[in-house]
Amino acid sequence: MPENEPAKLIWSLANTGLTAISGAGNSGGWSSAGTTPNALSNLDLRFVDDLALYVFVGAITSTPTLKVQIDGYDDLGNLFPAIAATANITAAGAAAPVYVGRHGAGSAAQFVVLPMWGRVSWTCTGGSVTGTEIALWGR
Repeated sequence: MPENEPAKLIWSLANTGLTAISGAGNSGGWSSAGTTPNALSNLDLRFVDDLALYVFVGAITSTPTLKVQIDGYDDLGNLFPAIAATANITAAGAAAPVYVGRHGAGSAAQFVVLPMWGRVSWTCTGGSVTGTEIALWGR
């Protein structure tokens, strides 16, 4: 991959039309159907070395705790949860981004060989968040 390769949007909550979260959800599960020889998920990480997860919350109702994570799948569709995860988000605004991949971001736990397939998942308890955007960028 060229050194100055531009970042690309891998997945975005805004593209799904969902902006309010009050429970658990994800970007989509594993699919063994299709015309390709390999099963897959809708997060194709095959050509990505590094990921950045950004979360923004417009407003909160009650006292929510939102947690967003990057999960991985092996080639048989077994889920490996929380390759990387945000801290608990309890207020409106931008959460601290999460970085993971070949180049890491300072901590040895952030140096990860990414699987070919993944998903973004979230849980929200104790209330709800609105005006929410979750974006997964890769390079």
